[in-house]
Amino acid sequence: MNLLQKEGLNRFFKPSFPFDPKKFPFFYGWWILVVATLGMLASIPGQTIGVGVFTEHLLHVSNLSRLDLSIAYMLGTVGSSLLIPYGGKLLDLWGSRIMIIFSGLGLAFALFLLKNAGGLLAVLKQLTWLSPLQVNFVILSLIFLLLRQFGQGLMTMVSRFVLSKWFDRRRGIVTGINGVFVSFGFSSAPLLLNTLILEQGYLGSMVILAITCGLGTALLGWMFFRDQPEDCGMEMDGTSTQKFENISSNRGSLQNTTSKDLPLEEVRKSFTFWIFTLGMASSSLIITGFTFHITSIGEIAGLDRSTIYSIFLPISIISVVTNFISGWLSDRIPLKYLLMALVLSLGLGSSGMLYLHETMGRVLVIIGYGIQGGVWGCLSVVTWPRFYGRKHLGAISGLFMGVMIFASAIGPAFFGISQQITGGYSTSAWAAVMMNLVIFLGAFKARQAISFK
Repeated sequence: MNLLQKEGLNRFFKPSFPFDPKKFPFFYGWWILVVATLGMLASIPGQTIGVGVFTEHLLHVSNLSRLDLSIAYMLGTVGSSLLIPYGGKLLDLWGSRIMIIFSGLGLAFALFLLKNAGGLLAVLKQLTWLSPLQVNFVILSLIFLLLRQFGQGLMTMVSRFVLSKWFDRRRGIVTGINGVFVSFGFSSAPLLLNTLILEQGYLGSMVILAITCGLGTALLGWMFFRDQPEDCGMEMDGTSTQKFENISSNRGSLQNTTSKDLPLEEVRKSFTFWIFTLGMASSSLIITGFTFHITSIGEIAGLDRSTIYSIFLPISIISVVTNFISGWLSDRIPLKYLLMALVLSLGLGSSGMLYLHETMGRVLVIIGYGIQGGVWGCLSVVTWPRFYGRKHLGAISGLFMGVMIFASAIGPAFFGISQQITGGYSTSAWAAVMMNLVIFLGAFKARQAISFK
């Protein structure tokens, strides 16, 4: 039970309020799957795909150049990567129900600041000795930090965390189901957000997102999030250990969560933790850099905007299918093999960038980046409880998310430097291929998942 429940500080956060999950007509974990999926989708305004649709508006109100705005975004993202590990420790202390409310309110506040950025900048220019452009740069960096911290960081981490707490043997298949909806939601977000802006304008859209994704998620989290089944008098998966083992006697996996809970201090010393983290961070770095510079990458390859953007639909379809398959496989095979598949597909997609002007090059990008997206979504949920238990899962997830966010911050610069120095992206593509080859070799030394025969 979290700190508030132990000390009895507030009856409104007891597991039985406003209703008792044990009285649900079905296992409450399946409802947790629904609300956790909604929580991940609600993080979109804090993701790059969400922030990106407001770029033109921010350029207009701030008078910053695209480069300056990009640097402000990078600094805000790096700041978030440094803070998110502390959020993970609070998650262990307070539980997912408190933290999803905190995340929702924080995201709503960040969107409120973004909506009023023009007026805020105008006022602050009169109250400081800094130049107008310096004020704009600093304030937007802080707003970006809040958006990334509460959206991409905390809201996503808490939603994954609660899924890991409620499911053990079914964690893989649950992750696959979750991944189907999250992948479709994220892939369609730019189109839906652009439509919202066309109908409601920039300012109206931010208000709607603040209410639905911010305040709405806080309310949803308070009503339906529960930290773990034991708090509600239930067990993970909703099935007793003996019953599940009888059902699963012919399957390869007996359990998906280790019985030994390792603290963060020991996890930090684990080679397995860092090789998995580096593999997933490689994905975050490469895909963010590729997406951020996609128009320029297409132009250099001789492709028009519609052609280069058309690759995202098949990528998302492959990601959805792969996510579901990866979830199914994660219940049956050691996770190190999924990590190998992740980095090999990243290398395959990055090699396709070298021949993007040819049809085969685009096919390699679609297949490689599509597969990695699905495998990444699975590993980000199932890996840490499998190896290190649930007791310190928040702190471990916080460190992992910090590395992911930092990688996403430097991804655009990683590709941008290549373009600035060489006039193209071949150097960054080769570097990505070699980086994933090294991680692939390191994955052989990762330890096996527990309880597999």
